[in-house]
Amino acid sequence: MLGNASLIAPELEWAVATQFAYLRGQWFRVLLEVEESVVSFVSAVRDLEAQDLFIIPRVFERPPNGFKPSDITFCMAIVNRDTLELLVTEGKLRLSSGAAFDPTVIAKLTRLAALIKTIELGTPIEMSLAKEGSYREIEAEPVEESKVTTQKVVVGVIDDGLAFAHERFRFSNGNTRFKYFLNQDDPAFFVLGPGIELTESRINLLLGQCTHSNIVDEDRFYRRTGQNLVARRAKHGTHVMDIACGLDPQQAGPDVPVLIGVQLPKWVTEETSGALLTATAIYAIHYILNRAGHLPVVINLSYGFIAGPHDGTAPLERAIDQLIATRTTPLRVVLPAGNHYLARCHSRFDLPPATSPNTPDEILRWRVQPDNKADSFMHIWLPLRAPDGTRPQIAVRLVAPNGETSNLVHPGSAWPPIGPPNVRFRLRSVDVAGERPYIKLALAPTTTMTAGVPTAPSGTWRVEIHNLGSACPVDAWVQRGDTPFGYPLWGRQSRFDDDLYQRFDLAGRPQEEDAGLSSIRRRGTINALGTGQRAIVIGGFRRSDCRPSRYSGAGPVATPTMALPPRTGPDAAAVADDSVALHGVLAAGTRTGSVVAMDGTSVAAPRITRLIAEWMSSGLPSDRAALKTFAGTHDSCPPLTIPAPDQRIGAGRIGSPPTHRWRRWP
Repeated sequence: MLGNASLIAPELEWAVATQFAYLRGQWFRVLLEVEESVVSFVSAVRDLEAQDLFIIPRVFERPPNGFKPSDITFCMAIVNRDTLELLVTEGKLRLSSGAAFDPTVIAKLTRLAALIKTIELGTPIEMSLAKEGSYREIEAEPVEESKVTTQKVVVGVIDDGLAFAHERFRFSNGNTRFKYFLNQDDPAFFVLGPGIELTESRINLLLGQCTHSNIVDEDRFYRRTGQNLVARRAKHGTHVMDIACGLDPQQAGPDVPVLIGVQLPKWVTEETSGALLTATAIYAIHYILNRAGHLPVVINLSYGFIAGPHDGTAPLERAIDQLIATRTTPLRVVLPAGNHYLARCHSRFDLPPATSPNTPDEILRWRVQPDNKADSFMHIWLPLRAPDGTRPQIAVRLVAPNGETSNLVHPGSAWPPIGPPNVRFRLRSVDVAGERPYIKLALAPTTTMTAGVPTAPSGTWRVEIHNLGSACPVDAWVQRGDTPFGYPLWGRQSRFDDDLYQRFDLAGRPQEEDAGLSSIRRRGTINALGTGQRAIVIGGFRRSDCRPSRYSGAGPVATPTMALPPRTGPDAAAVADDSVALHGVLAAGTRTGSVVAMDGTSVAAPRITRLIAEWMSSGLPSDRAALKTFAGTHDSCPPLTIPAPDQRIGAGRIGSPPTHRWRRWP
């Protein structure tokens, strides 16, 4: 089946190796990349009568308007644990559920696995409706054609905690500006797939029923719509959405953009690493494109993570590039540059040529914190070719703080093999001809609330790296693991540790440039989803002094891509902080009349989403090249006196352009 380890995302392999001990649920969303097209894969699933093995949401059964069937090779599927275990282990081990192997199922999976190029694990999903048959009944209903015909531009927002009843997203008569809203956190299913969809007419009906004396009872509205993720006064998604498309109702004229919102499942954010985002993100993008019809679309996705290839080849990066390149009308996707510039989660070093196999050529110290309820991951990436043209070859050993030691893992091998119970840490070396070699390391949480589940020791883990070939550069990233704003403490960020790392300058301020001999690097911390060819990536800077925000991720990318224009870091930067003392920018809280401050490149990206929507509505160019040209010619800030400023702010800093038409720049 999927014997090629490069096809299987680290999180999926780890979940199977640990028998899903750290993930709740029996069914999971997954991101699939298939060989020919999604349409042909759906047909193969039907022909084999394998709908119980791969449940493909109906939104993928035919391409959105503006695409040919051959244009789409990525989709989301819903798969149960047993199927995932069979795919990863090739049926060589007994299922953790205790179920017996069904030869018919294995035969079907073998044929379908031959059509799958890559698979990434997504979030758990409640499938009680599907088991009762309701899923198929709903799925069989006819798909309504998009009714969006009155405006020229669609702004799509994919995020967490979208307070779509807020007056910033209503017209002056009290009606909503949303044409469609999809809540993926709801366990229901609608005609196109999982989640519950609210149309403009349904939202307006509920707004009217929840209005008393011309005031909307927003709490009642959210209870009735099942939008439970806006209970707190401030949410990431509402803040981002206000910056991207919020308006005073009196300013919302007939030419404002169409709004389509997609609420992500809360597990995407709770899981902390962001690595389970990809399946729900591609589903959300396809939903927006399906409902947008032939109109130009700009989508804001203020999410990201740290570890990955950083060369534009991550599955979601390629899926986004594919959609942007093949849609006949403009599609733009705006991403943040990331917030881990000072997080000590990137290490870059040069390995000398192979010497003694018993002596490590480099030792990385991986500091894993106590009371961490989330898994921890590290990726070590090598170039496709060493400087002398040979293929890089390294072996890795992991040593726990308590002295427990793994085997030395050579190219193409793993330790321990999938099968033994109570796995607390694991290494897998992926070495496939024609692809960049890399090593993926996984650790169990250092604490758990579930009895009988193994935990890993906290403290400093040693990653011993042995070079087996020619001298070559190496990049290592620790995956994101912190608890996001507005959620109970779950994950605690692990990081690299090095005595040579200079954390502060002589004045006691955070050192913002790489200095000294430490292998820990601030550069190369750009969002691992932000190195593709066509998505627009935005860094952050301070309004007061025009300096880059201290956390704003930076290039360069690990391996130069064929992106046009070439990518060295973010494409541009927008305001993410008002000043050193006033962190973040002000935008809407979850209730009408409330204002909160949030920082991060997540709040810089929607400023550019707003700008691109304006360009689209005026018929102006709106791609990466146009944005970089605009940023380079409209940067009125003093030049940055830092090395390679384009790796921090791209082509330039975009401040607050003058108000025009419907745009009200926050």
